[in-house]
Amino acid sequence: MLEKLDGVDWNVLLHAYGTAEDIPAYLAALSSPDPEVRGEGRDELWTCLLREGLRYQAGTYTVPFLADLAVDPATAERPAILSLLTAMAIGSDHPYLTTGFPIGRLRPAPDEIDESWRLLYSEWSGRPYPGITTPRGDELPTYDAVRIEVPRIVPLLADPDPDVAEAAAYLLAWFPEQARITVGPLVDMAFRAGLPRDARVTALMAAGLAALSPAPALSAGLDLLSDPDGEVRWAAAAAWALAAGPAAPEEVRVVLRARAEDRSEHGEPWLAPWGMRRAEWSVRLLEQIGDPSGAEIRRRLVAQALAQPRTGAWHEHLAEPFYLAFGDDERTGRVPFERLSAAQRWLVEYLAGHPEVFEGDAEPVTDLLRWYGLPAGHGLLAAYASAR
Repeated sequence: MLEKLDGVDWNVLLHAYGTAEDIPAYLAALSSPDPEVRGEGRDELWTCLLREGLRYQAGTYTVPFLADLAVDPATAERPAILSLLTAMAIGSDHPYLTTGFPIGRLRPAPDEIDESWRLLYSEWSGRPYPGITTPRGDELPTYDAVRIEVPRIVPLLADPDPDVAEAAAYLLAWFPEQARITVGPLVDMAFRAGLPRDARVTALMAAGLAALSPAPALSAGLDLLSDPDGEVRWAAAAAWALAAGPAAPEEVRVVLRARAEDRSEHGEPWLAPWGMRRAEWSVRLLEQIGDPSGAEIRRRLVAQALAQPRTGAWHEHLAEPFYLAFGDDERTGRVPFERLSAAQRWLVEYLAGHPEVFEGDAEPVTDLLRWYGLPAGHGLLAAYASAR
């Protein structure tokens, strides 16, 4: 295991802050009996290998040692190590929760900017992504270094520690090229007696994201559409929608429609480690599989959010409707009105019909419009909405 650290010439490898001769000490810290030392080691690895979401040369050499620690039952806090490996592979999960990781697109164009790296850079730095990959292009090699470890991670799905099993399932979600060896064990995990609900849900979601086609190994998961636990039923439906796409059967769509309209999110248990609530996820899945109800449900959700009593400035009141209609990514170009979604058109027409939104200090509202690539002013917005 870590005794092989000396076999790597760390002082010629680079991480975010220079040469990587400090990596062995950080890795060794993960085996310390002192939880504070372990935490400091993990923090240092996150910082120097994932600074602002970018990957670095030393990461590909660090991955095998992290995998050694993750599969060793004697290692403390293995879920945290598996989470670090996942982040090194994909960054943020947010862009891929209805599509799976787009490795098929990245392999023929490894220098292409990826949504996850742009998103994570913006989240951590507070600045727009600069529009370049890392100087050495280390994202894809780091992803592949983690992919190589997938066969060693799969047995962790049966680990007696449910937190380890769940963290392993989450990691396996992002490697569709390994679906042949991951989807079956992930579905088996979802049926495992005594496993906490969140771990079963994560196993199902990971199976759907990894499969991205209705593989026979995933078909057994459809039996969980009748599970007594509503969260597990939802996960079974979502997993099949991810895998089957437009071919998803009606019983899957029924479950997703019901959850998409349920906006009692504040009472919904947070589903770690996934970065999206089930209601929003359901709407996106319905849209992804081409279910006509998806667009109409989203339009109603935007209208409902806007109909809530306004307690602050207009731009604060508009934040949730805009997020529901447009998402959270900045738009750099204008989209013709007729190409907007039903929810987006409804929101623009609402603003065009309510000039009071632009009265007083309108600059925060116009900033919001600019962010989403919309005309920044009432008259311009009204003209845009009428130009069909």
